[in-house]
Amino acid sequence: MKRVVTLVAVLGTTLLSAGAAFGQAADAGAAPAAGNSDHVNVVGHLGIGYLGRRTVLIAGPGGGAADPTPVDAPVLGVRYWLNPMLGIDAGLGLSFTSGSVTPPGGDEVDKVGSTVFILHGGVPLSLASSQHFSFQVVPEINLGMASATQELDPAPDNELSGFHLDIGARAGAEVHFGFIDVPQLSLQAGVGLSFAYDSVSASNPDGGDPAEESKDSTTTFGTSLANNPWDIFTGNISALYYF
Repeated sequence: MKRVVTLVAVLGTTLLSAGAAFGQAADAGAAPAAGNSDHVNVVGHLGIGYLGRRTVLIAGPGGGAADPTPVDAPVLGVRYWLNPMLGIDAGLGLSFTSGSVTPPGGDEVDKVGSTVFILHGGVPLSLASSQHFSFQVVPEINLGMASATQELDPAPDNELSGFHLDIGARAGAEVHFGFIDVPQLSLQAGVGLSFAYDSVSASNPDGGDPAEESKDSTTTFGTSLANNPWDIFTGNISALYYF
């Protein structure tokens, strides 16, 4: 796992650095004249908003690593355009769940809650823009971790965890709402390719021997839309407002 994570991290750093270098080199050649599009007019302004929904797998209670459960954390963050070609994305997603259930005639039992956090980074490159539209390629990296505790009194607790790392790039558009006199507001959507690594573990999946740790890992390379075409409306659309 350490070797895979190290390799993916190196690839991610290289991809983001290459994107930044490409943006700087292209901008040094020919930059659009200020004022010819909504995109150019938000250069130097900070955009704040929703950067998409991200998912981390975590070992499921009872099923352990063989039956992982997806947990979501919407990513909120910022985008700042250094020049008309090159920008920076940074975001954070958090999710905390807990609760309890009381069956008829029974005692209250705590639910298995979870803690999830996701870090997002990207280097958006605007390759063309006109009026309210900007065509962009965004190299990006996402790092996520999830944890939960299943109480097995009197047996030792079952500690559940999950780890996610992906790098890739999306191609798509950022559309500003200048056509209704709100150019500071924009929506973004895109599709792309990513390399992802997921790992889950459970410390005591059978509730008998805490030394019998269960682990499972998966490596995936594919499009960012996964299996369902409607995923573009949940994980691949983001909204920003520039100040």
